[in-house]
Amino acid sequence: MLVVKAAMTVYGGAARDLLRNLPAISGHFEVKFLCLNLRESQRILIESMGIEVLCPEEQWGAEGGLWNEITAGQERSAAAAWNRFKEAREAIEWADAIHLTGGNGSMEFPALVPSDKPMHLHFLESKPGIHDDVSHLKPDGSGSWRPKLLHMLQTRQRARIEKSFRNFGKNDKWVVSANSAFSASNFKRIYGIEGGILHPSVDLSEFPRQPSSRETSSFESSGVGVLGSYAVTIGRISRFKGSYEAVRHIVESDLDLVVIGGGSVDEIENLRAYGQKNGVAVMVLSGLSSEAMRAIMRNSVAVVGLAHGEAFGLTPIEAMALGTPPIFVNEGGYCETVVDGVNGRLIERGDYDAWKIALEQAKEQATRAIWAEAGLARIEELGLTPERHALRLADRLRPLM
Repeated sequence: MLVVKAAMTVYGGAARDLLRNLPAISGHFEVKFLCLNLRESQRILIESMGIEVLCPEEQWGAEGGLWNEITAGQERSAAAAWNRFKEAREAIEWADAIHLTGGNGSMEFPALVPSDKPMHLHFLESKPGIHDDVSHLKPDGSGSWRPKLLHMLQTRQRARIEKSFRNFGKNDKWVVSANSAFSASNFKRIYGIEGGILHPSVDLSEFPRQPSSRETSSFESSGVGVLGSYAVTIGRISRFKGSYEAVRHIVESDLDLVVIGGGSVDEIENLRAYGQKNGVAVMVLSGLSSEAMRAIMRNSVAVVGLAHGEAFGLTPIEAMALGTPPIFVNEGGYCETVVDGVNGRLIERGDYDAWKIALEQAKEQATRAIWAEAGLARIEELGLTPERHALRLADRLRPLM
């Protein structure tokens, strides 16, 4: 199997999920990994699994900006990068089947693939801003004039993106699995194509119940502060991730907020100022080691999320694995993993009283213990492990081969 994801250097949830599933996938197939960019640490990790990595020496960069939005510059540059990469065509010929993960630059890859070559697309979400309004807003929610204007300017880019999915609705050898039922419904609504569901996973050895000695030392050096004095939200500062809303929804809880994901200097300073105005101390962290991230999540009162239309959301299941209460907005893919009052809380956006009550619940040791056990049971019930993920992928592909 040829496993493909164009962009790996922006180490978000999609890249993390793919890397944690690769060892289990390689238990079902002989695997090569193909990409247009990746970090050296990722290369070392993948090669340590006995998997050959194919990446161009001159790595592709996913450029943003208004001009690229108008001209589909990012998509055109990715297509050119794939066409220049001779090893990509050789790898396609070598493979019996292809597993493609969506994201920046990925949907330009299928143009290289013969129509009779079995291919599975793991659809995560549409490119931000193409079919939604919230991604065009400023992090604080202002700029409501932008979406209408930008959607008009993105006509060319939107048409190109929609065309890149078209063959998955026409070719019996090419199949799609969304990462949640919510994401599958969006895929059907936007592209008119029925897809299956292939949930992401959490590795319980990566997110264990007991902290390692390195994790403990990472927490002590993080500068976060007193154990149990803060909530955590994960994601780069943006309106989509609800960064400002996370501040507003914990105002009455006497908690600080740790934001793991970063942002520009101005974005960080503005978010801190907003927190200070509302009586919430905000700390923004990025580039954390896995030990530091786990430690900060584990020692928080709760992991919270107010993203707008999150396709699946790895953060709730990672919190469940650690035994930390997940408290999330009752929207999107969060509804498929968090069961309100059983393994965490699902609460309406803007119901500040309910959020205050939920955060008080998360401080109670007895409640935390009950939710923690139910969290592990939910992971087992949904089969959210790398082994189950790989088995489901193999079941999708083998009939096509």
